[in-house]
This record gives sequence, structure tokens and C-alpha cells, in this order.
Amino acid sequence: MSNLEEIKKDIIDEVDRLQPELLKVSKYIFDNPELAFHEEKASKLLSEKLAENGFNTVLGIGGLPTAFSAEYQLGEGGPVICIVAEYDALPELGHACGHNLIASSAYGAALSLKNILKDKNINGKIKVIGTPAEEDGGGKIILIREGVFRDADVCMMMHPTSGVTRIAGECLSSYEMKIGWQGKTAHAESHPEDGVNALDALHIYYTAVACLRQQLTGDVRIAQIVLEGGKGVGMIPDHCVVSVDIVSQDKHIDDVRSRVRRCAEGAAIASGCTVEIEETEGYLGRRNNYTLEKVFRQNFALLNEPLMDGMPEDFGTTDFGNVMRLVPSCNPYVSVFTERKISNHTEFFRENVASKRGEEAMAIGAKAMALSAAELILSPEVIAAAKEELKRSAQG
Repeated sequence: MSNLEEIKKDIIDEVDRLQPELLKVSKYIFDNPELAFHEEKASKLLSEKLAENGFNTVLGIGGLPTAFSAEYQLGEGGPVICIVAEYDALPELGHACGHNLIASSAYGAALSLKNILKDKNINGKIKVIGTPAEEDGGGKIILIREGVFRDADVCMMMHPTSGVTRIAGECLSSYEMKIGWQGKTAHAESHPEDGVNALDALHIYYTAVACLRQQLTGDVRIAQIVLEGGKGVGMIPDHCVVSVDIVSQDKHIDDVRSRVRRCAEGAAIASGCTVEIEETEGYLGRRNNYTLEKVFRQNFALLNEPLMDGMPEDFGTTDFGNVMRLVPSCNPYVSVFTERKISNHTEFFRENVASKRGEEAMAIGAKAMALSAAELILSPEVIAAAKEELKRSAQG
């Protein structure tokens, strides 16, 4: 048996040994759901647990109180392997996306990897990044701006899914717009002719976008919510605001942004209002890295976990996609419900996150990441190839 084979066997055994501890962490986060940017309990638990196990831990990185980093240096120098944790929940639904499993699998992968490799004269750094607000706010995007991922050579994160486990491929990108129309208020009953109705502009805009949808490709999603629609029924609304989230493949998003913008500007002309549009780049779609996919695929086979062929694309969004544009990364999706494909962000998915299979999925994710991280630490040429592949994909 080779040195790597022995290490992999020891890692699998170590995750099994740690399983009761990992389940406690997962259950605590599941039972204490916290919304975006307010994950005080989860971030405190994870950072403290890692510190207790010898990781150099800092809570409150990148200007985010519930973000953390935890590092363990093996020997001197070597590659930096970053394992990403998420732990925010959904409003009303709690952990119906399974972020408690993401967090506990990251913890398990890092801890098992450290425990097995620490005395083997191996050089490298294990780094856990705790990232708030994936569901709403894009915590990873903020952390990227603050340079938190700058030293990472490879990143990885497990995510729960249903149906057959897969290594996630490309997904959709998002773009946010905040559109405000300014009109002129007037008494709605006695002198409506003196007003310029901003709500009319919003109505015209909304109708224009509804008509626009028929001419859009099937990957495009336009989600909207009215933030301000007037202050009182007896007054002509002089200011109305809508929040827009445009989601599509990269190749279509600029065209859709331009069309939505024209709808807003046309509504302003038609109603006599002025319009202000704020645009913010949102979540970027995942970028495939076939070099890392091959490493993970071999390790899922070692765990006897069936995988879908290739790297299937999906219609979701994730701020881990922003990380994948910056650092060679892999995003395995491990099934918590194997019978068929179901939707996450539902009560049924939440039930399966807390099921026996959910516990197994967490352990499989921890093992797959730890096994792959060990292989990469011992194979710097594979990391170099993954970086070169990312560079080529960014150019193409």
C-alpha cells in the first residue's frame, strides 16, 4: 500500500471516529437557524471548536462579525487548501438548504485532515473559511473584496442535494438592480392633475418586463419586489422603488440587463418621471475545473458513492461561483434523498437534511474533501494544472 493510500484509509477511519462530534455540530446549527449576517451561534461554535483542536482561528474577518478563518500549518510552506463553510438559514424554513451539513462537513474534513497529516512531515496549510450570508447578501463576495481568499491555492465546498450525487458544473449568474422613479406628489382627489405619478411608472415598467419575458431565453429569470409604492392612498405617489434580480447564463446577462434598463427608462418617459438605476454585480456562475473534478471523482469512487456523469449544470445561483472565478475550486453536491430529485428550500428537503441519509451525506462530503485535499497537498503538479485550467477558462 502506498503512502497516499495509507493516508486515505486513515482519513476515512478518522471521519468515522469523529462522526458523533460532527453530528452534534450539525444538529446544533440545524436546531438554531440564523439568518444572513446574524449567524452568531454557528460561527462562534465552529471557530471555537477549530481553535480547541489547534487551528489558529480569527472570528470577524473581512469586516463581517460572523465570518471566520481557521488555519493549521503542516510543516513549512506548501499549498494552501481552503475548505469553505456556510451556515446561514432561510427565513421561516430554517435549514431547508442544508447549510448545517455544509458547515459540519467542512469542520470534519479539516479536522480529520489535520489529525492524520500533522505528524507525517508534510508541508501545506489547511484553511477553513466560514462564510456568512449565502442565501441573501453574498458573504463570499464581500470576503473576496477584502482579500480573504487571496492566499488560497485550491478551494472546495460540499453542498447537499437530492437524486444522484454529482460534482456541480456551471450554474447561473445574477445581477441586481434597484430602480427608483421620482415624480411629483399632489392631492389624489382634489388636484390629481397636478401630480406626476411614480406608481404609474412602476406599473408601466412591471408590465413592460412581463411582456419582455416572452422574448427571453429559457435560462433567464427576473425576480422583483416593490420596496416603495407610495405613502398614502390620498396622495399621488412621488417616489417608487423596485428591487430586481436578473439571473441567467453569462452570455445572456448583459443583454437582459440592457433590456430591463430600457423598460425602466421607457416607463419614466411615459409617466413623466425621472428614473435612477443602481446596478450591482451579484453571484457569478460556477466555473468548471476538470482537473479537480478528476481528483474528486476518484475519491467518491473510493467511498462507493455513485456519481452523475460529467459536471451537470443547473439553474441555481451561489456566491461560491465568485470564489470559483478566482481560485481553482470544486463543489461536490452530495445527496440527502437518493430516491428522486426534489427541490431544496422546501420543508420536505429540510426533513431529509435531518434524516439518517443526511447524516451519511455529511460524512461522505467530509471524507471526499479530506481525501481530495490530502491528494492535492501531496501533488503540487495537479494544483498547478488546475490553476492553468482556470486561467484558460477565464480567457475563453
